Amino acid sequence: MENEKKFGTEMFGYDKKEVEEYVKALKAEYESKIQAERSDANRIANELSLVKRKLEKYETDYIAKQEKVASALITAEDQAKKIIEDSRSEAIQEKDRIEHLIEMEKEKLLDMKREVIDLKEKTVGLLDRYSQEISELID
Repeated sequence: MENEKKFGTEMFGYDKKEVEEYVKALKAEYESKIQAERSDANRIANELSLVKRKLEKYETDYIAKQEKVASALITAEDQAKKIIEDSRSEAIQEKDRIEHLIEMEKEKLLDMKREVIDLKEKTVGLLDRYSQEISELID
């Protein structure tokens, strides 16, 4: 519609009927525009509501996943600590077992050395005795 409407004139001013029709037409046009704007606003509000719900769901899902990851990391860290502690304990036990075996082997070696020394002494003693007996036989 035109904003600069020209009204016909009558005896006491503008034609009242034309003015009333024009005002009614303007009112209808503005009400139609307002209704369209309200409809757009409602549509946008509904879309915004949907987006907010989706965002809240994503946020909830994200927090849940974040908590799961944190829990998994804590569990993994605890398991790693336990594995390290168990490995250290096993290593200490194995070290003690090996040291004990070494000590036992050292003792066996000392016993063998003593036996060798004993055998040498006995052999030397026997050789001396046989040597004396041979010397007495020869003399």
